[in-house]
Amino acid sequence: MRVKLSKRAENAVARIDARWLASADHPDVFLTEMDQVVEHLETVSAPGTPCPTKKRPQLKRIMLEKSKCHVYFEINKPKKLINVVTVWDGRRERAPKL
Repeated sequence: MRVKLSKRAENAVARIDARWLASADHPDVFLTEMDQVVEHLETVSAPGTPCPTKKRPQLKRIMLEKSKCHVYFEINKPKKLINVVTVWDGRRERAPKL
């Protein structure tokens, strides 16, 4: 499978990475975990946990263990594509609007 980040996901990654670079004890943790999750998504046949919404019944998510961020994605099997919808800091007090 190929992994593609949506514009929203790209913006979220940039925003979260900037925050980690500015204030974390280990500033490289977030991007390292993102790289690892992309590799995981590309190689595992059934990744993630179902997290359906009305608009996105096939939505799944996977959590980055150290940074506590959630990667929300949809799998398009015919196109062999995983579309990352957004990345969300799991420590926020609400879920993303999807």
